[in-house]
Amino acid sequence: MKSVDKLSNGIDPQELARWAKTCETMARKLCKDKVSDIILRSQGKEVDISVKDKKSADCLVKSIESNLALMPLFIQGVFTKLESDLKQARFDS
Repeated sequence: MKSVDKLSNGIDPQELARWAKTCETMARKLCKDKVSDIILRSQGKEVDISVKDKKSADCLVKSIESNLALMPLFIQGVFTKLESDLKQARFDS
């Protein structure tokens, strides 16, 4: 997450929070998540993420990909990094 910290210098925390909520909401709809298997929140310039399994991570990646072009440039950087990290994450079966 150090690289995300470097990207966060030019970011509006309220804008980051809005996009985190947007991506979380879409991902939860994609996965039909009713028990909070997908959590994506931001406080200040920090992003907290929790996904239950690979399916949840994949839904969040799809959500980020769908919204990326609509985001301001600096926020795109944060979510591109987050998307990359999710794609590389390993999950126990």
